[in-house]
Amino acid sequence: MRSDRLLSIRFTHPEPKRSASPVWPVFLPFAGCPFKCVYCSQYVQTGQRGSSPSQTAQSMSRRILERFNKTGQPVSLGFFGGTFTAMPLKDILVFLDQACSLKKAGAVNHIRCSTRPDCLGQEVLDILEYYGLDMLELGVQSFQDDVLRASARGYSSDSALKACSLVKSRKFELGIQLMPGLPGSGPSQYLRDIKQTANIVPDVVRLYPCLVLKGTLLEEMLAKGRYRPWSLKSSIALLSRALLTLWQNGIQVIRTGLAPEPSLINSILAGPWHPALGSICRSEALKTYIAWNLAKAGKKVRQVYIPSRYASDFWGYKGRNSIFYARQEIARSMVTPWKKDYFQIFFAD
Repeated sequence: MRSDRLLSIRFTHPEPKRSASPVWPVFLPFAGCPFKCVYCSQYVQTGQRGSSPSQTAQSMSRRILERFNKTGQPVSLGFFGGTFTAMPLKDILVFLDQACSLKKAGAVNHIRCSTRPDCLGQEVLDILEYYGLDMLELGVQSFQDDVLRASARGYSSDSALKACSLVKSRKFELGIQLMPGLPGSGPSQYLRDIKQTANIVPDVVRLYPCLVLKGTLLEEMLAKGRYRPWSLKSSIALLSRALLTLWQNGIQVIRTGLAPEPSLINSILAGPWHPALGSICRSEALKTYIAWNLAKAGKKVRQVYIPSRYASDFWGYKGRNSIFYARQEIARSMVTPWKKDYFQIFFAD
């Protein structure tokens, strides 16, 4: 009979639960954009080139209805890639009219669009509200004035903060997009951005590390020595730290890094690119959270139970977290996935 007494701690994953509905993205490259940002090349980022608004809207509607008729499951509809609220009003109405009809038919249960913080006004917000838009995602990129100036974003941090406040005051859900590694941005500026975002408490956040793409102004800045991108290693460290901060403030991070479109991969000249960046950062954030819990216990681990759906995040990309667990004297044989939604770690007293 064993003489030692087993103690345990129990905790859930710090990430807030996500919506179950998949997002149906409609990309509108450069639509409504007042100018081309230094880092932007929407065609290679999305792998798509724009067609007329009416053609895009009709195709969108037809395909969503076909899916709904087959599955009976609605989608969350999102308009991305341009500055939606700065498009000509007739184009905005083309998309909103179709989106509203899809929502009434039950094929769509949520509508969102992305735009710039300086392209919001009461009139366009009234229109969005009338047609049932649920969420506005603001391409803030940074709340630091020096970063915004160096990146030629064309608005101030004060404008970005006011836009966030305006969206929330109108009862829309708020999304914030941040871009670590912009010209003028270092770790301290980025961590201030994360703190500011956590204080605002948006519904969702997207984190897009800045990449140098062919055909952008950033390519010229890189060639002239006026810009140096962040390394992959430092980006992973900062992004995983940001994830954990945002999670612990009840904020969903719905994207980390750009989707690996073939056109994007072939156009990357420099920057922290990795096809599994989001997965790596999630696993690093979870490892840090588990390390905090282990440190609080301060005892020898005997057995670890983890929710099955987090097994890959627990071990990390290609098992990279195994080294850390080995240092904690946690062997693979001591880790058991289970169907429960919490982690439980048993210690020897």
